Amino acid sequence: MDEDTFIKVEHLSKKFCRNLKKSLWYGAKDLVWEIAGQRRGHNILRNGEFWALNDVSFEVKRGEMLGLIGQNGAGKSTLLKVLNGLITPDSGKVTIKGCVQALIELGAGFSPILTGRENVYINASVLGISKTKIDQTLPYIVEFAGISEFMESPVQSYSSGMKARLGFAVITQLDPDILLIDEVLAVGDTAFQEKCMRRMDELRQSNKAIIFVTHSLYQVEALCNKALWLDRGRVVQYGVAGDVVRAYLDNQERLAIDQSQKEGKIYEGHITLATKAYFEKRSREGKGGALVTRFSNTEELIQIRKVEVSDGCGKVGNEFPFLTDLTIRIYYYALARVTRPLFNLRFFSKGYSIFEASMLIDGHGLEWVEGEGIVECTIPALPLTPKLYEIKLFVRSGEGICDVSITRTIAQFRITDDRLERVPLRGPMAVNHMRQGSPVYFPRIWKFYDGDGITLLKKIEAGYDHES
Repeated sequence: MDEDTFIKVEHLSKKFCRNLKKSLWYGAKDLVWEIAGQRRGHNILRNGEFWALNDVSFEVKRGEMLGLIGQNGAGKSTLLKVLNGLITPDSGKVTIKGCVQALIELGAGFSPILTGRENVYINASVLGISKTKIDQTLPYIVEFAGISEFMESPVQSYSSGMKARLGFAVITQLDPDILLIDEVLAVGDTAFQEKCMRRMDELRQSNKAIIFVTHSLYQVEALCNKALWLDRGRVVQYGVAGDVVRAYLDNQERLAIDQSQKEGKIYEGHITLATKAYFEKRSREGKGGALVTRFSNTEELIQIRKVEVSDGCGKVGNEFPFLTDLTIRIYYYALARVTRPLFNLRFFSKGYSIFEASMLIDGHGLEWVEGEGIVECTIPALPLTPKLYEIKLFVRSGEGICDVSITRTIAQFRITDDRLERVPLRGPMAVNHMRQGSPVYFPRIWKFYDGDGITLLKKIEAGYDHES
């Protein structure tokens, strides 16, 4: 391990048993084998056991922050406990260089009957910090925690947020080489969380190594150099933080869509609106995940029989890459002759209309329709960011006065992160903002001039076909 690597984990595995009695029995047997110097079965699951961590490998260098992400039960907290020496792994190797300080559980290491001040001294002493240094550091700890009026009160009277404040202040003000932080910061108020983020960024920039567990993915993208995505103890992806966050968000969105389909509902994104728009139930038919929606309403002059959404190559589906050429193909049936029908498509994101492709603006197509027919609308380089979208369709009469087809949701599709490299994504929170910000993306040019507004100092072109 080179001198800049503070943490190196190689093929780490840890298993637990769901049954308490079996766990105690297995523990006793393992202890006997350990004493005898013959460790057995550490790579084999026994009855009732499961892998909390399974063949996990990564490293954290000086000045790096690693974000641990994954759903509950993925193994994130178990990994932190192994790194902190609270749990012994069943196999693999963990190499740590430097002083490790961890905030894994609220109130861990605090005596409830002692005051906040007394707990600070005890915790620092356990970490090998001299009393002189504690005396020098205490004012900064108290100031950072923001609970000076409660420092002489017993910790058992503290709220969970106050414990988190004091715990974080202690471990970060004592200048650790390695910092392990679990999701405990979620209990604090927003202002304190932001304060903690700034402090961790300061530590990272001062050549410390930090491992950070959180469900706030924007924090991972904004602060972390790398990210490790765990699922049921296994590494799904490990690498540059932005890339891992993108893959994780993509996976979670697909799972949410699948779950919504099983429940017969329309997935409306991660944000719940105060007033939800009601979308019609859709079904998936055809091959290769093609999105086909069927309707029947004898009261309409124009019935919509089927709708297909496809990319520029004609491939039908419900997931498309960024800046794709999108085609909506509408199969209709006119019960009687309809003169100059006007087809209108409205695109929605999280219940809000964002833009429209409308013959009310573009003009009519055929002079009249009757019986079966097909109409297509193609939008080159669809300027929508990676999110989930709905398309609603209505058909108006030639004068645009009355509807000859009721307004309905005809399709739901998702823009993925594929080909996202066509835009720069150079900003500090580019991926998160692309996903969570505005749904519409247009090319633009930024220019910087000197004070007299004549000399061009810098020009940034965004979205102008960076593939060429």
